[in-house]
Amino acid sequence: MKPVRRALPLIVAVVLLGLATVCALFAVDVRAWQGTMTQSDMHFRAQRSHPGLWRSPAVLPGDPARSVLGLDDALSYRQALQLFWFSNVGSSTGGQADLAATRVAAETELQTLMTAGATAEERSHAANLLGVMTVTAPANSPTQKEEIKTAIGYFQQAVIADPRNYDAKLNLELLLRVARPGKSKLDQDARGGFGFGGSNGVGVKGGGF
Repeated sequence: MKPVRRALPLIVAVVLLGLATVCALFAVDVRAWQGTMTQSDMHFRAQRSHPGLWRSPAVLPGDPARSVLGLDDALSYRQALQLFWFSNVGSSTGGQADLAATRVAAETELQTLMTAGATAEERSHAANLLGVMTVTAPANSPTQKEEIKTAIGYFQQAVIADPRNYDAKLNLELLLRVARPGKSKLDQDARGGFGFGGSNGVGVKGGGF
């Protein structure tokens, strides 16, 4: 027992040193995440198709800083915005098949945000973007009336979730005008009139979290 007792202070010191190291690395990861969110948001506002945004800068395995900071929702929101942008402007290097896959991914992410977003603003914004994606589908779509009906539903849901969403209100008003009797076609000019937020398109509000 004596050797164990003699080694006990050393064992405790090693454990404490390990804990101190983990805490120090955790603090580094927290600061790194703050910088990553701010810088990536700035890059996104300047260049929507900027690659590698919002990637984890964590040193510790498992990225506990991300969990403690509660960044999952904020990251999902930002990644959905970029997917929407890719699908909306047709930014794809893999041809039509890749662009179609990007559109599906964007719709899936936005559907999740629309129902499970952390704030009413996020849920409203996601619903508005889904409406824009629906109504700006290819003009030769054989189900245009159904698309207009679906888009109206999305815009209505966006307004209900957040009555302050001015873009959703304008989009809803425009589409209701298009859907009036006698308006059988949504032409290209009308399609180009739908807004999706931000002075220059989709914007990430705030710098960080």
